[in-house]
Amino acid sequence: MFTHLDRKSPLPLYSQIKERLLEFIQKQVNQRGENLPQKLYPEETLAEMFSVSRATVRQAVQELVNEGILYRVRGVGTFINPPHVSGQLKEIERFVDEWSLQNKKIKVIIAAYEIIPAPAEWAKCLNMPPGAPVLYIDRRRYADGMPVALDDRYLPPEMREIVSPEDVQQESIFLTLARKGGLVIEKADYEIGAKAASQQEAARLNIQPGDPLLSRKLVIYAAPARPVITGLSVYRSDLFKYSVSVPAKSG
Repeated sequence: MFTHLDRKSPLPLYSQIKERLLEFIQKQVNQRGENLPQKLYPEETLAEMFSVSRATVRQAVQELVNEGILYRVRGVGTFINPPHVSGQLKEIERFVDEWSLQNKKIKVIIAAYEIIPAPAEWAKCLNMPPGAPVLYIDRRRYADGMPVALDDRYLPPEMREIVSPEDVQQESIFLTLARKGGLVIEKADYEIGAKAASQQEAARLNIQPGDPLLSRKLVIYAAPARPVITGLSVYRSDLFKYSVSVPAKSG
C-alpha cells in the first residue's frame, strides 16, 4: 500500500511518511470525492507499516492536521477532510497570514482569558442569548516591542476545554480547534473596515484617540454551520495593510 521509506535519504522519515500519506489521501479523494471523510489508519498501525516509532508517525500526521488535510476526533480517530473543507481551511489561514507583519519579531500577550457574560452583539453572532456565558480572550500583538494589534475573541464556554492561553499565544484559535478538538472548520465570514481609535484602544496601542484603525470583524464556523469563534481585531493603520488580487472572470 505504501512505498518503502528511504532510510539513506537526507529527507527526514516523518517528511517521507507525510508524502506517502498525501499520496494515499489523494487516491481516496479521487475515488470517494465528497463521500469523505474516511478514517485514517491508527498511528500504531501506521508505525508498524512504516517500521518507525509512533512519535515519527505522529509528527507526520500532525503536520497534515495543521494544514487542514486531516482532522482528529477525540476518542474516535483521525479522518480525511473532504477536499472543499481542507481547501477552505487553507484559504482562511492564508487570509490570516496576509495580516502578519513581515520581518518583524512578533510577540503575543494574553491580557484576558476568562468566562464572562456575552455582550449582545457577540452573543448574536454565536447564536446565544445576551448574557450567556462565553470564553473571552483578549490578545495583544507586538512587533519589535511596539503594540500593533488588539484581538477580542468570544467562544462558546465549552471551548475552554480545548483552547488554552498557551495555544493562542502560538497559533490561530481556529487552528487550535481543528488540531486539538477535531473540529472541522467550515467557513469564515469577515467584515473589513475602518474606525477611530477609542480612548482604551489608543492607550493600548500607544496612539492618540481618534487615530484611524483598520478593523476586522469575524465569525468562524465549524461543521455543521456552528459558529465557534467571533470577535473584533483592530490594527494600527500606519503599520498594517491588506492586499488582495482577484482573478478576472469572463462574461
